[in-house]
Amino acid sequence: MLQSPKMHLALMGLVSLSMSDSLAAEQRVEFGVVASANSSFYEDAGQDYYLLPLLLADYDRFYLQGINAGYRFFQGETQNLAVEVRRTFDGYESDDSDALEGMKNRDQAWEAGLVYEVNLLGGQAKAKLMHDISNTHDGFTGRVEYERSLLNGKTYMVNWYGGSEFWSRKKTNYYFGVTPEESTSSRPVYTADESYSLFAGVNAVKRLNDRYSLIASADYQWMTDEIDDSPLTTRQDQWTLYAGIFYQF
Repeated sequence: MLQSPKMHLALMGLVSLSMSDSLAAEQRVEFGVVASANSSFYEDAGQDYYLLPLLLADYDRFYLQGINAGYRFFQGETQNLAVEVRRTFDGYESDDSDALEGMKNRDQAWEAGLVYEVNLLGGQAKAKLMHDISNTHDGFTGRVEYERSLLNGKTYMVNWYGGSEFWSRKKTNYYFGVTPEESTSSRPVYTADESYSLFAGVNAVKRLNDRYSLIASADYQWMTDEIDDSPLTTRQDQWTLYAGIFYQF
């Protein structure tokens, strides 16, 4: 099963906490294994469980954060501007559940765009504008978030974060719409409009020693009625949990 449209949100928050708590890029490489569990928006899709290897690297202006890779073409003491490419986890296959039988598969996409980060009010604000470059959904995503330290010790850190994400009409309709060819007596034609989501979560990292770290994340997302009104879904909220271990080279 392909991941539902939330996994990469919590994952990237977890990754950013692992790499650094500031905008200053450090030259380092980490490799880890992360276990995840999340609910699904799609009817009868159940819960998803994954074991994911992740490579994290930050060298000067270049960075690789699991499913994201980018280059900071402007890098200041309190703010960065980068161009980024990412692989999304959005989508499904028609055999993921009985409710999706007869639907065409909805594929994952490659997206690229700009990322702006700035230190703000003791935390970090981030804005992203990404567009499909793989001719998958042909839409775009806008995202704003704010992250700030909740607890901070010599060997541990806990951050909270929250924000909102916008999906264009093309992207929302690709993943949640139903075409006339896919419609049935119990699955009417549905054309989705643009959609929004609100999300909040907590990330935590515990340094075991100079090389090893434990990481955990919990995330909750609520999406607007465009998702809830789709005949493919039974809910408009989703939870995601992560836990993993990383080794720093």
